[in-house]
Amino acid sequence: MIEISKKNPRSVFVVEDDLELSSVIDRILISIDPTLILEWATTAEEAIRSLVKRAEENKETPYDLVICDIFLEGARNGLDLWKFCHTHYPEMKVIIISGIDQEKLTTLLETGEKAPLFLSKPFSVGDCSNLLEKLLIES
Repeated sequence: MIEISKKNPRSVFVVEDDLELSSVIDRILISIDPTLILEWATTAEEAIRSLVKRAEENKETPYDLVICDIFLEGARNGLDLWKFCHTHYPEMKVIIISGIDQEKLTTLLETGEKAPLFLSKPFSVGDCSNLLEKLLIES
């Protein structure tokens, strides 16, 4: 478990349309830090609206971490959301999760784009927990 800050609780935004997987990720996050503020969306469009609203309210990086699946319902996908975050909130950490492999991810990106942080499904709870804990400690 990471050190808990009572002044500024960390916030994580999970964008996943598989509610079962979202629940697993939530449990992992709460085991890392029970004081985390968790928010959810199931589409990239909904996520972008939430990011903009939260940024306007907080006047800073909206979340400490965004976890996003690539393939979501709606017109936009997780890579569109990652690009939006990278453009508007470059300091915010975003991790992409997907059942595709790293090579396929590279082909989905535009030429010259730096690949986002990536966790391939299926992942072990331990691997997921270690990565998320590392990212939250760095924030």
